[in-house]
Amino acid sequence: MNPKLFESRSQRLSDATVIAIFRMQEPQHAIEGAGAVVRGGFEAVEVTMNAPGATDALVEIAGRIDAIVGAGTVVAAEQVKEAYDAGAEFIVTPVVSPEIVEAAHGLGLPIVMGASTPTEIFTARKAGADWVKVFPAEALGGPDYIEYVLGPLDDIPLMVTGGLTPENYLGYLDAGAELVGFTGSVCSPDAAAKGRYDEIERRAIDVVRRLDEYLTDDE
Repeated sequence: MNPKLFESRSQRLSDATVIAIFRMQEPQHAIEGAGAVVRGGFEAVEVTMNAPGATDALVEIAGRIDAIVGAGTVVAAEQVKEAYDAGAEFIVTPVVSPEIVEAAHGLGLPIVMGASTPTEIFTARKAGADWVKVFPAEALGGPDYIEYVLGPLDDIPLMVTGGLTPENYLGYLDAGAELVGFTGSVCSPDAAAKGRYDEIERRAIDVVRRLDEYLTDDE
């Protein structure tokens, strides 16, 4: 691992706070959608590896946009190298998998590991996850669930995804989450399929505006 590069990537992801997650029907939808959210102010983009042409989309996005780009829905260690070669700078999994941590850290990539229960969250962190992704957050109980989990597990950095919208996500930051991820509420496959990237950009602007106001109020 290159410690300086790893720390740089981790800091960029931490600073971004909000992550746009693309699971699109076609690679071009993700490519154009990523451009739209970055124009809207996002500084982190994730492309799920189970989407059609995901590596092609990663290559294009990593070469085009001024944001940190990651690969999501990584379920096998060999996918880490595939994503890295395509330009990914962080890895996100839906499950707890220690071998994926080893593969990611070996390439200097921060990893966000998916979990739901307190035991899974604790196990993911013990396995080396840099953040633990709580999913599906809204279905699990929303910000209250995050607050309850962080009672005994207050030293574990969390990302939350699943049901987040521009209107509800700040509650998760209040509850103690460090990172939040948006799927269809911002990165709408339907809007992309219709070429409505202006709509995706508008939703991104709404998220970032609310974040700016939230951070300003905290100062």
